[in-house]
Amino acid sequence: MNRSLDRHETTHPRVPDVIPAVRYPVPGAPSERPGEAAGTQGSASGPLFAVSAAMGATALSVAFNAPALLLASVAGLAVYAATPLLQRSFRHSPSQHPARAMAEKAALAERDIDRNWELGEFSGQLATVFDALGDMVTACNLDGRIVYANETFRKVTGCDNPAGLTLAMVGIEPVENAVTGARELVLGETESQTIWTWHETASRDPSSGDLFVNCIGRNVTAARRAEAELVEARERAEAANHAKSRFLATVSHEIRTPLNGILGMTHLLEQTETTPEQASYLKTARESGQSLLSLIEDLLDVTSIEAGRLHLRHEEGGLEELVNGVCELMASRAHEKGIEIAVHFAPEAPRRITSDIGRLRQVLFNLVGNAIKFTETGGVLIEVGRQDAQLAFIVSDTGPGLKESDMERIFQEFERADNGPTRKQGGAGLGLSISARIVAALGGQIGVTSTPGQGSTFQFTVPVRELAEPESGKPVQGPLADRTVLMIAPRGPVSTALMWTIRDLGGIAEAADDAQSMMTALTRLYRSGTPLSDIIVDRRLADRAEALMAAAPAEFSLGIARTLVIAPEDSRDLGSHAGHGADAWLVRPVRRESLINVLTRRDDRDDRDRLSAKQRPAMLERGSSAPTLDILLAEDDPVNALVVRKMLARQGHRVTVVENGRDLVSQAMERPGGVPGYDLIITDLSMPVLDGRSAIVQIRAEEQAGQLSRLPVIVLSADGQASTRDDLLAAGADGHAEKPVDPDWLLQLAAVTARKRSRAAS
Repeated sequence: MNRSLDRHETTHPRVPDVIPAVRYPVPGAPSERPGEAAGTQGSASGPLFAVSAAMGATALSVAFNAPALLLASVAGLAVYAATPLLQRSFRHSPSQHPARAMAEKAALAERDIDRNWELGEFSGQLATVFDALGDMVTACNLDGRIVYANETFRKVTGCDNPAGLTLAMVGIEPVENAVTGARELVLGETESQTIWTWHETASRDPSSGDLFVNCIGRNVTAARRAEAELVEARERAEAANHAKSRFLATVSHEIRTPLNGILGMTHLLEQTETTPEQASYLKTARESGQSLLSLIEDLLDVTSIEAGRLHLRHEEGGLEELVNGVCELMASRAHEKGIEIAVHFAPEAPRRITSDIGRLRQVLFNLVGNAIKFTETGGVLIEVGRQDAQLAFIVSDTGPGLKESDMERIFQEFERADNGPTRKQGGAGLGLSISARIVAALGGQIGVTSTPGQGSTFQFTVPVRELAEPESGKPVQGPLADRTVLMIAPRGPVSTALMWTIRDLGGIAEAADDAQSMMTALTRLYRSGTPLSDIIVDRRLADRAEALMAAAPAEFSLGIARTLVIAPEDSRDLGSHAGHGADAWLVRPVRRESLINVLTRRDDRDDRDRLSAKQRPAMLERGSSAPTLDILLAEDDPVNALVVRKMLARQGHRVTVVENGRDLVSQAMERPGGVPGYDLIITDLSMPVLDGRSAIVQIRAEEQAGQLSRLPVIVLSADGQASTRDDLLAAGADGHAEKPVDPDWLLQLAAVTARKRSRAAS
């Protein structure tokens, strides 16, 4: 680049000191004007242009099949456009005056000198810019010899005068990066090592026309170190996250194992004869164990979500069964606090949905559980409907409400509405955070509206395939179109949900809880023009109902059907409702199907069965039709082995216990004549010598190799993650039960699994 500058210093053409005299035109003599000279010279070249134009026109005419006249015009324009160039060449023809030609040459040489000086100045400025940027700049000829190098190049290579040397001689040997494919240069070692990107491009010297290879090296050491530190930080974070997940999984397993013994023994003790005081202590112990179990499950859920292992399932299930199941399970907690809980399904709500039913149940449990926890009076109402082509769940309570600043914060991890040391309610503050992430994963939204002192309303929506189509809008006559109902019940979620449901099903309904509201309700029913068909009385107002009806201005006919609404705990004496004149009853929370059956057919068998199921005998007894099973149990913890064995033995099953996975495989594969000696295997996942999964894989491999019948296996695991369950089922397990083991679930799972084997064998 500075070669031009060097040439200016060493090979400057010397301008003559004295310019030869020039003869000026003689006055009166004809002057030779440039135009005339050009015209004279141009006339001599006229045939050449004419021939060129003719040949060009002929060639284009043949090629494009165009009229010759038009092409000749184009050729003429081309000649006309080239005339200035020709004139310039004619001006510099040797026929000009020698003095004039010498002067013009001197002027051209001066212009070249000025141009070279400008190029050299620009090259120097450019080199200064590259030096300021810290870039190495060098130029090499086609032989690979350095002809120019900037100051940065000299400093980095330690060579003050690299001209004439090759790049390899000064230690510049770029290599190709295997990842990016770019050429890079590594200089130095250890902490002083630097990394440079290397770019080469060819260019031609504007003065001499020689080709050169311009090389630019850029220092990317800081960027590469930052990238390496970022990768290292990410790896450390991933390792820490993995370690945290492993830690929580290990702690969960270690906590679940003794917790299984605590809850199992509590359950077994409850099956014995106890005093009321002892029963109260056992209930407290069981509830405390369940609270600890819920905390463990929340921690595992948070870990799985943070690690991106939230696996969603798409399965079809009944919507009413899902919501009613949650409501009925939480009803006992609500009734113990003296508050109500009820469910209302909008007419547009689908009967069945396709979604992750288990995750929806988990979100509902969290929202309903929080509503019950913070509500002291009133109750909780669960509404299910349609909102913008999505399924909407609304959980309203009459609790203390939330401040504006708390509405967003409570959806974060470990956040609660009251984080102070004097808070009344416990909890880790994970339920709403987990619920928000589950809803987001399902493609929905969750939010809350609240007014301090007036309660809160939590709502979440999720897309379901069944609501993708628009509503039909066709009116359908409901099953209660001929029913007119008067409800005598306390104001709250129960009476509200009942009244809405009756109206949704085509009936007419009004509610009353005192003399004034009774008058208003009867007036509205009278104006409807339909006779009263049913009276529904809540058990809590049953003693006042007769007085309210007696004080009414109208008489009630004897043909009006009466239904009593009771809580599950009110059903100890199933005949106690007879004294209130009721011939059927409903159990809170009231199911829609039960309401239809009672009001249309006076059939309350569904609710009677619900209560009968709650009143199980104290001792677990095996039904006469239930088969006795030979079960091989693999459990290394003696307490858990005792709990499971007692659960199974109370049903009449014969249980053999082994303490490690190797003995499990040995016992399972003892099959004289190819017939297994057991009907079912129940094994713990974490086992000494050989873990449960490996034992299952080995059993399945030996069965396949020997063409033996498949022996069902149920795995007990303290790892409640869905991925663990799926992995066990893929490895050959037939069922999975999570610790702490629910006795009823384990017995049911064992019976179902054994029946599958019997059907397969037959």
